[in-house]
Amino acid sequence: MKTLRILIFMLALLEAGWIAFDGARALATGDYLKPRIGSYGGKLGPWTRLAWAAGTSPRSQRVKALVMGFGLLWLVAAVAFVRGAGGAWWPMMIAAVGALWYSSLVLPLSLAQMLLLIAGRRDL
Repeated sequence: MKTLRILIFMLALLEAGWIAFDGARALATGDYLKPRIGSYGGKLGPWTRLAWAAGTSPRSQRVKALVMGFGLLWLVAAVAFVRGAGGAWWPMMIAAVGALWYSSLVLPLSLAQMLLLIAGRRDL
């Protein structure tokens, strides 16, 4: 099951790393990276609806810091998970579910990670 654990870690590393990078870049440059094509071409992902519903702009410094923090915390959970920490399964699952709202880019990665986490639940 070590291979499964490493595969899940790699998926989380890609996703969480991207989210942390995008949040840090937005803090540094003023805006997030946006897709050029597709239903969200030139726009931010569906997570922005949650920010607006919470009464804040997705482009506020606070939200940019939260996006970066989400990615960084997920990276911490991923490291704990790959090292075999027993309590890391739930944070990994919660982060993967939370990332479903981020963008269509990470959607397949989140779904794959959730399926692998569930499939290997007994053996991890």
